[in-house]
Amino acid sequence: MEQITIYNDKTNKTKWYEYAILLFIILWSGGGFTYGLFLEWMLYMMPVVGFIFFHRGYKLSNSTILLIGVVLSVHFLQMVNFGGAIVNLIKPTCLLLVCAMFAKIISCKFVKVYLDLVYFISQVCLVLWVICLFPLGLSFLRSIASQFPLLGWDNIESNTNIVDTLYIFSIPQDFKGLMRNSGPFWEPGRFTIYITLALAINLFYFKEKITSKNSLVLLLTNLTTFSTTGYVATATLYVGYIFFSNIKRSNKIIFSIILFAVVYYVGQLDFMTEKIAEQSADDSTWSRFGAIAYHWNQITQSPFIGFGPFLSNIFGDELLSSPNGLTDLMRYYGIPLSIVFYYLLYRGTKVYVGNSHKGANVCVFVSLLLLCFSQTITYSDSPQTHLIFLVY
Repeated sequence: MEQITIYNDKTNKTKWYEYAILLFIILWSGGGFTYGLFLEWMLYMMPVVGFIFFHRGYKLSNSTILLIGVVLSVHFLQMVNFGGAIVNLIKPTCLLLVCAMFAKIISCKFVKVYLDLVYFISQVCLVLWVICLFPLGLSFLRSIASQFPLLGWDNIESNTNIVDTLYIFSIPQDFKGLMRNSGPFWEPGRFTIYITLALAINLFYFKEKITSKNSLVLLLTNLTTFSTTGYVATATLYVGYIFFSNIKRSNKIIFSIILFAVVYYVGQLDFMTEKIAEQSADDSTWSRFGAIAYHWNQITQSPFIGFGPFLSNIFGDELLSSPNGLTDLMRYYGIPLSIVFYYLLYRGTKVYVGNSHKGANVCVFVSLLLLCFSQTITYSDSPQTHLIFLVY
């Protein structure tokens, strides 16, 4: 919601704490070793971000305050309607305030800081993933990771299959014969979100070539996630790059041929065809497509305000979450506020494309929607989406 100026200058000086806080938020959004400590991390983050925010004399814009007020009003109505406790409003309130304040702090440097961080993480994780392909290398890294303390282990153990982490890199386990690169996160689908956003910034905002070092590292790392949705989202960005970037017509033809060849080859891989077939045929609430019908049945019971953090009060503790953030957002906030959020998400994509063609803006937005389709990033404890909504 903030109206800010973004400087297209990679030399623009940044503060060390801007990198530190954004890295902290990235890991907080699903980092393997912090997966069980969402609430605890927020308690640490509030005073740190608050001190920097007020010390530097920042203020939230009226539009951002209005948005936060509307969100909290919806949560209050949910509490009244569904018999929730007021303590349940503390967590979303803190989350919104932390992300709104940090968005203001980082403001015009967001694209640079974000790209630098994700590029660095991708480099490290790509190297470590290659080491994991060798049995001795995998054993060596696991022996080191076993000495690292896992925070919130009880929650991690009951919700994921993570057993070892180097903090910036979760040691992968064999998945149907694949070693999937999760980066610092608890699963590869979360990693591909950050990589895809960084790639969009690199291609459209800083206008680097698809063959540049930054682009190639991000692309290679994204490939190692073996994420079906990540591949489709990246292909969408690639289409935008071909049609809406200022590159020679001959290069557009060459890149188009390469795209068709890669899409055809990847589409023939066993893990791609099997996963797509399973998801499209599976009508369970934990499949991407099955979640749509499951969510819609609940959305119709509270279409205007959703259920928010009080969902369990109505439906119990079973099947509260499904991996489809598009419809999950409506279930959480209701249809009207979800429409506002998707509008803000579209507006926010202008940050990633800078002064590029408007078509690039649409491609990035579609890419983000695809990523939301496979992850519950639109409403959950993960704060990266709140940054998208509130920064711009």
